[in-house]
Amino acid sequence: MAERTPVFELHIRPLVRLLDRQHMLGVNPNLDLWNYDDVKNQFKAILQRVGGPTPSMPTADTGGPWPAEWVTLFNRWVAGGFRRLAPATGRDYKLVKSASGQCTLSCKVDIPDTDLGDSAAWLDIVSLGPPTASYQLLLYPGEVSPPPPQTIEFTCQERVDPAAAAAGVSVVDANGTHLVNLGPLVA
Repeated sequence: MAERTPVFELHIRPLVRLLDRQHMLGVNPNLDLWNYDDVKNQFKAILQRVGGPTPSMPTADTGGPWPAEWVTLFNRWVAGGFRRLAPATGRDYKLVKSASGQCTLSCKVDIPDTDLGDSAAWLDIVSLGPPTASYQLLLYPGEVSPPPPQTIEFTCQERVDPAAAAAGVSVVDANGTHLVNLGPLVA
């Protein structure tokens, strides 16, 4: 079985702990290790420091050097073309509360109809608020690059804290920001 091509948000970003990010921002305020563009633009310098002959990052006082498999994963991400998730385009956004008090945010999105069935979309929480909870609608187009042009409709659903749902939620997708207010009670 072939190895999947790493994706920044799923495989690379989680390698960088908050401690690592804060340390680097203190050393170089223009290099945010949680920012895709910063990491992509500085990949050579990052690789030299985390995987060179004498790794110097992360420093011993901030967790020590990366394990070899992390360096290998980062190299695979670079070799795979710096893949990242894309914002998806949603429609029919709804925020509903059931009789049991559970709140659900949902939308419809078209995802690539891949032979492997490995494309996906989801609502990813960005902020719990206040004033409103925020989500982003993300798309993983599957392993095939470029993804096939044919699509299938997919429904994304995410539970929302009832306290956050009362004020409505915001969702950022490929078309911008949408404020989704709580709809009528669903039986």
